[in-house]
Amino acid sequence: MRRLQRAIVLGLLVGGLVALGPTPSVAQQVPVAVRGPDPTLTRDLDALMAQAPPDTCLRVSVDGVAAYDHRGSDLQSPASTEKVLTAGAVLDGLGPDHRLRTEVVAAAPPVGGIVEGDVTLVGGGDPVLVTEAYRAYRGIGDDRPHTSLDALADALREAGVTEIRGRLLVDDGRYDAERRVPSWPPRITADDPDPLGALVVDDGWVLDRRDGAVERRRPGDPAVAAGDALRWLLALRGVRVGSDEVGRGSRPAGGVVLAGVDSPPVDALVTEMLLRSDNHIAEQLLKELGVVTEGRGETAAGARAVAAWTARVGAATPGSRVVDGSGLDPTNATSCQGLVAALDAVGPEGTVGQGLPVAGRSGTLAGRFASTAAAGRLRAKTGTLDDVRALAGFVELPEGATATFAFVANGQVGARTLAIEAFLAQLLATWLPPCPEGDPAPIDAPLSAPAVLVPIAPGPWGAAAAPGLVTALVALEGPATAPLDRCARASRPPVALGTG
Repeated sequence: MRRLQRAIVLGLLVGGLVALGPTPSVAQQVPVAVRGPDPTLTRDLDALMAQAPPDTCLRVSVDGVAAYDHRGSDLQSPASTEKVLTAGAVLDGLGPDHRLRTEVVAAAPPVGGIVEGDVTLVGGGDPVLVTEAYRAYRGIGDDRPHTSLDALADALREAGVTEIRGRLLVDDGRYDAERRVPSWPPRITADDPDPLGALVVDDGWVLDRRDGAVERRRPGDPAVAAGDALRWLLALRGVRVGSDEVGRGSRPAGGVVLAGVDSPPVDALVTEMLLRSDNHIAEQLLKELGVVTEGRGETAAGARAVAAWTARVGAATPGSRVVDGSGLDPTNATSCQGLVAALDAVGPEGTVGQGLPVAGRSGTLAGRFASTAAAGRLRAKTGTLDDVRALAGFVELPEGATATFAFVANGQVGARTLAIEAFLAQLLATWLPPCPEGDPAPIDAPLSAPAVLVPIAPGPWGAAAAPGLVTALVALEGPATAPLDRCARASRPPVALGTG
């Protein structure tokens, strides 16, 4: 520091008066307020949209103010960006702490550890109910939300039950019997999506061991398969069941709950749905939303609740349509304007904003945008169908503000559309909103640390050369006392340092 002070003093002695620009600072910049479309951003994004399919929309906003709009109100098929709407409506309608409970119920309590009649496994719609064997098969770690059917068997045994002299029945009547969304096209159902229902274990798969290898198959009735899984787990724990055949039944009126397990909270399920674009969780939560809002565990009832939520938060566009929760149905219709409004309604710091995949870091974006400025700063939901590419979410701007954006392309999508998304991510992550023209430059805080008076130390260039010289030096060490305002700094007069 002493050498730096001496160098500045020498400069003052030679020049008499020195004008210095603002001192660099390690503090974060003050975000420049967005007041409307940015001509520079418009030029760049217009050029990008010229390369996109004709049926493409793009909207960018900051603090609710549109900075760019290309056909933002046009209706598009959103693919999996539909999950943003599902997430917002589910969190609002169910609440982040809501859990889905799976129970074992009997008509009467056990006596001496023996249940004389039937017991019923009652499904609560848990979309992540799994056996420990399936967890191991799929590599589902403790970091992912799941509910253990083994834990339910343990709880029944710990309750003192040693024998069930009746049958094990299953009840999945909380939801309807539709295993898939009826309007899904054949190209979707051909991929054998996980079956829907109030009682589905292991994503609707059954594991078999053949010739030393584990194979999975779809059972005829996923609820009965769940009962079979529980019966097998009980047998491993020494709990006898009177019949080897699992049947269908209903929760006994006034019955006694022998044991139960709860799903992770809805906010954890929503995060998993967004991070991995999990269609099964999306559709199960949609049916649960239908139960809570209309008393009907149906896709259509949940879809009506999502549509109502979008209308309440200003995210509905005339003609928009909600068909399912996952976005697999190509007849879902929303707009970039609607997606941005929905994202702004939930905010970048809420469950949805924080649950979105992060560019180059996590989920469906773990392998994308890693070499761009968007890495680690862009959070977005992807959307992919044969003729849809979409990306909607938030991006942190260089000065700290957060932009909300939605890009949806319909039609002939392919490698070029992927490249457009990469350019879009880079442009937004490096965008500096323009300084307002004609406004007085506000100075809200010092541009650097406070000025200090430093007397010249004795020496051949000090007091002997200029008796009584006192120099005002700007302290150049330590952090700034306040954030820097780029626009104010650009127009502020130079700081004059003189001799006394």
